Amino acid sequence: MVVSVDRPSSETASLDGTTVAPNTTTIHAIVNPAAGSGRAGKRWPRFLNALERAGFAVSAHLTTGPGDATTIARQLAEDGATTILCVGGDGTTNEVVNGLVRDDLPVNPRTRLALVPCGTGRDLARSLGTNDIVSTIRAISGDPDASTVAIDVARVSYIDPRTGYLATRYCANVADTGIGAATAALINSSSKTLGGLVSYFTGAVRSIIAYSPWDVIVEADGERVYEGSAGMVVFANGRYFAGGMQVAPMASLCDGRLEMFVLEGVGKRQLLTSLLPRVYRGKHVGEPGVVHRTVSDASVRSDGRMLLEMDGEQVGGVPVTVDVVPRVLRIVVAPEVMARSGSCTNPDA
Repeated sequence: MVVSVDRPSSETASLDGTTVAPNTTTIHAIVNPAAGSGRAGKRWPRFLNALERAGFAVSAHLTTGPGDATTIARQLAEDGATTILCVGGDGTTNEVVNGLVRDDLPVNPRTRLALVPCGTGRDLARSLGTNDIVSTIRAISGDPDASTVAIDVARVSYIDPRTGYLATRYCANVADTGIGAATAALINSSSKTLGGLVSYFTGAVRSIIAYSPWDVIVEADGERVYEGSAGMVVFANGRYFAGGMQVAPMASLCDGRLEMFVLEGVGKRQLLTSLLPRVYRGKHVGEPGVVHRTVSDASVRSDGRMLLEMDGEQVGGVPVTVDVVPRVLRIVVAPEVMARSGSCTNPDA
C-alpha cells in the first residue's frame, strides 16, 4: 500500500518551537504500522505532520506483511531515492537494510537511511542519536556532511528453519545466539505494550530461568577462540541491544570490526544477580564468565538447537558465520552524538 503526500513548504518552518530551514527534499517513508504493538501506525500521522511542517515532500509506503520493507526499500533505491525514512521497530529496520545492501554493495550509493524508532528495542537509533521524530528531522535537515555517515554491516549466514538450508542476511546492529535469541523469540510472541525495557528484562529473566547451556565451538579470524559450555555468543556492531542493554560499550559502527562476547556456561544465580544487571550499565566486560574479542569474522557451531537473532528478530539457528562488510550503509545520525564517539566520518567529505 502506498500513500503519497507532496506539499513542500517555501517558508521557514517551526518544529516544536525550533526554527528549521525550508526543504525541497522528498522523504520516502517506509512505515510498518504494526511495529511496537501498533504504536508506529498510531504515531505516523503526527510524524507526517512534523515532516510537512519542516518543509518536506513525503511519499509514504505502508507495509502489510513480512518482507514488504525489503522489497519497497530495494525498489526505492533502484529508482534513485536519496533519503529513506524507516518508521518501525528494529525488525523493520533490518528489512530495510537488507533492501539497501545487495552482494556486499549498496544498491544505490547515494541513498541514505534515516530512522524514527517506534518498536520495542530501538537499539540502533540509540547509537545514532535519532531517538524521536524531532532529532531525526533535525539531522535530515542539517548539513549532509555532518549528518550522514557510512557504517559497517555484518553478513550473517545461518540455518533457515523454514527450509533447513543455509540463508544469509545483513545485520546492522547486533546478532547473537543462545539466551538472547530465546528472549527475542519470547518477546515477539508476547505483548509488547509494557515497552522495550520492561519487555526485554522480563523476557531475559524468563529465558535465563528456562535455559540450559550449549556446547559450542567458536572460531574467529582463523583460530579457535572458545570451546566449551556457553549460554550466549554475541556479535555487536552497535553498542546496545535488547531494549537498551549496553552489550558492547566500546563498539564502533564504522571500524570494520565486531565486538564478540561469549557468555560461558555460568549458573543461573550469577546471571540473574550479577551479569544481567551489569550488562544494562555496560559493566560486564572483563567479568568472570565473559569472554571478549574484537573480530572481523567468526563462526559458531553447536550440537544443540541454538537459536539466532539479529536486530531483535529470531531468524534461525546454528551453525552461524559472521563477516563484516565495511562502510556499506549510508545512514543519518545526530552530528553531536557521532562527534562525541569520534568513530565515524562522512564518506564524501
